[in-house]
Amino acid sequence: MLALVSGFAVPLAARAQDAPAPVASDAKSRARAKLVEGGELLKRGEYKDALRRFQDAYELVPSPKIFYNFGLTYLNLGRTTEAVEAFEKFLEEATDASPDLRANAERLRSELLPKVATIVVRCEAEGAAISVDGRTYGTTPRKVPIRLDPGPHSLVLEKAPTPAFIRNLDLKAGERVVVEAKLDEPAPTVVAPPLPLVVAPPVARVEPEKPSRWSLLDGKMKAAIGLGGVGVLALAFGAYEQLAASSKYKEFNDTSTAPNWTHKCDADPRVVPAYGGGACPGLLSDGDSASLLAKVGFIAGGVLAASSVVLVVLSRRDHRDGATTASAGCLPSGTGVTCAAAF
Repeated sequence: MLALVSGFAVPLAARAQDAPAPVASDAKSRARAKLVEGGELLKRGEYKDALRRFQDAYELVPSPKIFYNFGLTYLNLGRTTEAVEAFEKFLEEATDASPDLRANAERLRSELLPKVATIVVRCEAEGAAISVDGRTYGTTPRKVPIRLDPGPHSLVLEKAPTPAFIRNLDLKAGERVVVEAKLDEPAPTVVAPPLPLVVAPPVARVEPEKPSRWSLLDGKMKAAIGLGGVGVLALAFGAYEQLAASSKYKEFNDTSTAPNWTHKCDADPRVVPAYGGGACPGLLSDGDSASLLAKVGFIAGGVLAASSVVLVVLSRRDHRDGATTASAGCLPSGTGVTCAAAF
């Protein structure tokens, strides 16, 4: 492993001898030191720290050979897709690397490819920005395939002013998907001709429904009608009870089977037996009860009828045209003024 890292460091040092500028030579020296440190960390299994050293070296001297170190580190970190991308960049750009390193990178790349998914993007439009899950992958045309981890992904191609092309994919390990992306041209703006003036036909007038007489009555008139109805029922009840009382009194007077020497009922309570005995007391009591109920019905009916009449008068007064609740005026009279008020 360390020997592989040194393979990068040596070319950096060799090129430093030919560099005329001491600043560039210093950068290469520091980059070589970073590579050596990264190789030692990689050997000890400290992969994250090794990756940082390799990244520092690449920032000092962006040599494509360092992609091999990136590939080894990503492989040990379990970042398979990034490892494949690093080995592919190494094989594509580091053409002057040793044959052994290139062969080893090709072997590792071939072993890792079945574990990742591949997207090949084809698009007739040039200059469309490519992104997958928010990460940019350059613009079209893209000749290099995009390597991704298995699972769901969202591919987006954008080029103004056309609408964006979006394709959601669910990729499997080792799968290779070719996406034909088409960016539609924006539709030309079409100005609609003015619509002809259309005169709406006359709408038939619908007469509003006439309200019922009951809905036109005010509260006082409705109350008057209600009280009047109840009053009529009370008077009818009084009349019925009065007829019942008369019937009981007639039966009391017409009785000829009372158990006394006259065989008649007598309203005098001093008669022995009381009221003539037998059914006489009950007939007299029923007659008195019916008579009392008749009086109650007549009185209640009279009161309700009177209240109804009063409410009718008040209602009509409220609706009288030009009615005024109160008025006042003053006129000169003799040596003074006479004032009057009407309610």
